[in-house]
Order: sequence, then structure tokens, then C-alpha cells
Amino acid sequence: MKKEILKYKRDFPPVDYSLKVNSYTLLSESKTEKYDTNVFEAGGHKWRLSFYPNGDLKNNGNGYISLYLEIVETNTKALNWEVTANFKFLVYDQMEDNYLTIQVANGVVRRFHAMKKEWGIAQLLPLETFKNPSLGYLLNDSCVFGVDVGVVNCSGNWESISMTKQPKKGTYTWKIENFCSLNKPFCSEVFNVEGLNWKLFIYPKGDSSHYGVKDKSCSFYLELVDWGSRQMKKAVYAEYNLKVLHQVDDDQHVERKASHWFKDHSLNWGYASFMPLKNLRDESKGFIVKDTLFVQVVFLVISVADGFSSKNKDKIK
Repeated sequence: MKKEILKYKRDFPPVDYSLKVNSYTLLSESKTEKYDTNVFEAGGHKWRLSFYPNGDLKNNGNGYISLYLEIVETNTKALNWEVTANFKFLVYDQMEDNYLTIQVANGVVRRFHAMKKEWGIAQLLPLETFKNPSLGYLLNDSCVFGVDVGVVNCSGNWESISMTKQPKKGTYTWKIENFCSLNKPFCSEVFNVEGLNWKLFIYPKGDSSHYGVKDKSCSFYLELVDWGSRQMKKAVYAEYNLKVLHQVDDDQHVERKASHWFKDHSLNWGYASFMPLKNLRDESKGFIVKDTLFVQVVFLVISVADGFSSKNKDKIK
């Protein structure tokens, strides 16, 4: 640790765990680089201490004793778990019957996670100081260490987002029969892409809420329909192509690309003027055959977001 180290004496013993070493000399002269304690629980998580009797040589601990705190089990199954904690190490002064308390500067906390499960102090106490019998830390070849662990109680909720390109089953085709007799907005059945439910909306005579569209253009939208049922409301990003399919020549499809963040108050997106009605309804153009129209959406990119709560260990969908 590069932060300022605070040292002070206190009378009361370690709160969470103590380690007594009865034969320090034998331990220090053995081939064991460090000693790992049994697992103990503090703040709802499981930990252990790692004690280096000759110092952690890999982290500039030569000439010191080193002590580390390691998290070994969390109370969450989330892949990206994280536990934030501050901690104090203690060395028992057997002469004065009190404890030398050693910690990083006040207010400093450490984040324990899958990539960093251990924090500690490589230069906890100089060996010269530790072995000085007049200071009371090592008497009759025995010594006592301890730790207080303070877990910071954050909300425990988090989410991650990733973008999926060309998602599986990302194409939906909608067959609309009796199209020319439709006068009101018409929606498809619900379909699912990447765990999310969607609908297509067609305004056969144009979306009247847009100026100059009524009876002139076909309006075509994509809508995210399951927003209100999700426990954690997350914006969903999508890039997609809306298509009116030509039933004779694939090269004649009318296609328009859209991109949008679907979220509260903005759950549908598309084109009020997708294509002129005079072209769409002219059967000689090949879009409507036997009063049947085919439209399609092809998802190009879609965001997938996951949320977790460490309090109940449940994944929030």
C-alpha cells in the first residue's frame, strides 16, 4: 500500500479475528513463505488472513512482517461481484496489554473483487521492532495478530450492458392479409428477440399525428412492449431495418434503417412517412398481391443488459 499508514494503541482486542503464533522462530525458519488462517466471517462475507513471518519479498516486504486480508467467499452469485471494505490490523503488546493498531489513512477503503481478492500491508512492522523484547510484540517466541473488517454497505445493485451484433432469430416477418380494407393502426403479434418482446405497427393510411402524412404515406414502427413488466427498467438500444417486401423481385424491397434507445415515453420508433401510399397500394408495383402485404424487421445490433442485486442474490431481468 502506498497510502499513509496510521499507527496507534488501543485497549480492546480485535473485533473479527485473532491469530496467535506460539512458535514464531520455527515458523520463520521453515520453508513456508506464509501462513493462511482458517476462514472466518465478517460483514456477511468470508475471509482469511495471510501472515508472512519474514515479510512478503515480492512486494518490498523484506525486513518486515507482512499481513494481508483475503476474501474467500461472497454472499452473491453474481459474476461481477464486488465487496468494498476498510480494515485494521492489530499486533498485541504483551507488556502493556494493549494493541498496536495499523491501518491505511482514515477513509480509505479497498475494493475486493474477482481480479483483486487480497489487500494488506507488506511493511506492517519492521522485524527489528517486532523482535525487540522490550516492546512486547514477541515474547517467549509467541505473538498475536488480529483484524477488524468493516464492510461498506452499498446498495448492492448493479447492471452491465453489452451489444449483440446480428442477434440470433433477429428477423421477424409479418404477413398482413386483407390489407387494403384496413383503416386503423394495426399491430403484429408479439415476437421475442434477445429476451425482449416486440411488436410491429402499421398505419395503412398514415399516422394522423404527423402533419402531411394522413392518406399520403404508410407509417411503420417498431415497439418494445414489455417495459412495464420488467423489474429493473433499462433502456434498450437497437439498430434495425424496417422493410416492406416486394413479392416478385427481392431487389425491389423498400428498406429503411433506424436506430433508437427504447425507454420510458419512447418505446416505439420508425417512420411516419415510410413509403407513398400510391406506390404501396398499386398492385402492379408488386408489394401487395391478392390483398396481402409482407413487412419485416431485421435487427442489426441490440443491447443486452443484466442487473443484479446482492441483497437477494437474484438476477434482475
